[in-house]
Amino acid sequence: MAVDFTEKAKRYQAIDEIIASGRKLKWNQIISELGEKYNIKTSRTSFFRDIEELCEKYAAPIDTDVETNGYFYTDPQYRLPRFYTDENAAKAAKLIKTLMDMVKGNPLYKEAQEVFESLSIENHDLALENIRINKKTDNDRIIFVGAPNKEVPAETWRVIAKALNENRIITFDYQSLTDTKPSRRRVQPWQLIFDNGNWNLHALDVVKNGRRRYTLSEIRNLEITNEVFILPKDYDFRIMTMGSFGCMCHDEKLDYKIHLHGYAARYAKNRVWGENQKVVADKENPGPDGDGIILSFTSNQLFAIQRWVWQWADEGWPIEPDVLVEDWKGKVRKVCGMME
Repeated sequence: MAVDFTEKAKRYQAIDEIIASGRKLKWNQIISELGEKYNIKTSRTSFFRDIEELCEKYAAPIDTDVETNGYFYTDPQYRLPRFYTDENAAKAAKLIKTLMDMVKGNPLYKEAQEVFESLSIENHDLALENIRINKKTDNDRIIFVGAPNKEVPAETWRVIAKALNENRIITFDYQSLTDTKPSRRRVQPWQLIFDNGNWNLHALDVVKNGRRRYTLSEIRNLEITNEVFILPKDYDFRIMTMGSFGCMCHDEKLDYKIHLHGYAARYAKNRVWGENQKVVADKENPGPDGDGIILSFTSNQLFAIQRWVWQWADEGWPIEPDVLVEDWKGKVRKVCGMME
């Protein structure tokens, strides 16, 4: 269950306020005051865990008095760093946490949560009246949606995380969309990429000496070897990719020209799709409303661009290169054949 950091911050701030008062209250007295004065319910176990975390994470100089067993700060000047818990910050925090929840399962998710928590503090005091939390249910007026994220086995995450960390070659069975049956792969794992709801492994196929992408949910019988590889300087997918069409790319780069009009033109002209991008009016084919454009750019994402152009079939068509034009015409012929 994900931690609600805003509630946690409120509890920490209240404990800090009580201890800093210098009254040296015992643990049961503090728990009682948390409930009565601050409307915070907590258990004995949770309270001791909070004290331990305050000491370890935030260097709170907490100790107990020998005679009364009451809690106090050995440094009377200490105050817990301020947590960002005002209403607007709390809303922003929940939005960020919701976005993080979209990529649960990644081995770095827990670490990301801890970083998120640590970044929510600032080194100056905060009066208790300024840390009120809106106790309404999670904000459903701003949401994140996307393609469903396929389940990835925990063991797959564990092995890949270890291989990435230690630059170890891995082997697994894999069947791509163009394969008729699974085959054994031997790869250098370079990078994890989250694209359109799925996690992909960007890697080097050692046997074919080619850069490939593998969908994690389709990997089977994964094993890590003792063979270590040297990570190349240009391993980053973003360095080798010239385009904004997802995680598929190829070695060859091509120059593209695409006609668009209507909604497709309005959608496309305000985004960057590749290198050397230009948008000019299509005077020869202005479209029904006279808003036709020619979008041109350089990219090495042919397969993804083929699918992208086809989705605008009623408001666009490819002009260059020939391989894109022929693919588009082939799809048109197939559709027309299905309608006969």
